[in-house]
Amino acid sequence: MTKLSALCIGDELLDGRIADKNAAWLGARAAEHGSDLESVRIVGDDLDLIVAALEQASRDSDLIVVSGGLGPTADDITRDAAAKWVGAELELDEQILETLERRFAERGYPFTPNNRRQCMFPQGADILQTRVGTAAGFAVEKNGCRALFFPGVPPEFRWFVETYILPKIGQHEGRRHRERLAFYGLGESQLESKLDGIEELAKEVGARVSYRAEYPVIEVNLKAIDEASLDRMRDHVLERVGPWLVAQGDETFAERLGQALLDHEATVTTAESCTAGRVAAKLTEISGSSGWFERGFLTYANDAKTDMLGVKPEILESFGAVSPQTVCQMAAGARAAAGATYAVATSGIAGPTGGTPDKPVGTVHFALATPDGVWHRHVAFSNRGRDRVLTASVYTVLSLLLWELEGRLDEHRVDGPFSDDEVWAPMGIRIED
Repeated sequence: MTKLSALCIGDELLDGRIADKNAAWLGARAAEHGSDLESVRIVGDDLDLIVAALEQASRDSDLIVVSGGLGPTADDITRDAAAKWVGAELELDEQILETLERRFAERGYPFTPNNRRQCMFPQGADILQTRVGTAAGFAVEKNGCRALFFPGVPPEFRWFVETYILPKIGQHEGRRHRERLAFYGLGESQLESKLDGIEELAKEVGARVSYRAEYPVIEVNLKAIDEASLDRMRDHVLERVGPWLVAQGDETFAERLGQALLDHEATVTTAESCTAGRVAAKLTEISGSSGWFERGFLTYANDAKTDMLGVKPEILESFGAVSPQTVCQMAAGARAAAGATYAVATSGIAGPTGGTPDKPVGTVHFALATPDGVWHRHVAFSNRGRDRVLTASVYTVLSLLLWELEGRLDEHRVDGPFSDDEVWAPMGIRIED
């Protein structure tokens, strides 16, 4: 398998002006073609640092993809560094010069002397013609490693990779088998502990496992040399943490949930207090969501909960808005008002203010109303900050719906199901301690 590395050049990548996007994109596209991006280096606009980075990368890579520093300004020194690295002089390519002058003339742009720099290449380099932007790329070789130099502007960089990199690695790589499994409701360390033994299995079958936390979801990424090995790895994971699965392969959480609703010919509505529309936004972030979502209810104030959802004033007075009794009536009332198969509801204290000793910041109650009754869950999201509490709340309540649709809800800590009579009783539902 080709040992692929990336070298990203530019002071702006180090001082916070710009976040590099090229390396992550390259890694994702290379993986699709059966190759792994093994290392990424970022260096500033310093000739000696670039030369040193090229030398180091060439000793542990077969292919280096270099982005940035091919423009016409004085700080664009990547071509100078490449020439110094291979011990060659820069020379003018007359064909590239003619092409660039013609392109400038067609667009009505003045061709200035510094634009000639974009037509200079290390002697003996392979010139890589471009159909985007103004800078051609080039390739040189040293230490048995081939280095390809592309512009750093993301659309141009991607065109060069699609044109000059991916077709070649696609021809030569034995295609690795891969699987992405996304989980919600477990911390990274907790998930890893539940997967005890997977590293040994990976060594046995010649596979790799890695973890990626993108709050609030944890991804487990598997790579194997054949389908049978991948199946063993996948089975090991799902046997241990399958109940928390929320996405698999290329699908997103919202896509999986939407497909599950379509498969059940079901619809869902929302009754939101603290999340203030974020749950409805998640349900409708993909095309086709009108197939399972028609309306939602944003009931931030107590009066809105009563007027729109039928929550009883005495319930609000006795237990407050943030309570099992209120959130279950919110879900049941929304389901009835919308005529939906399911309803989800949220009510909580996202902070940073509003907490009490009995109901501290981060206290959130959730409800899922189904044809068979209403389920409740309480979570205390402590010390996470408002945005994180709200994000986790969206995933919590929609995970309950997904797990209900996929027959996994009984594997989680929930209260219920409660009947309509229990939900609408004078004192609402009763939660056993």
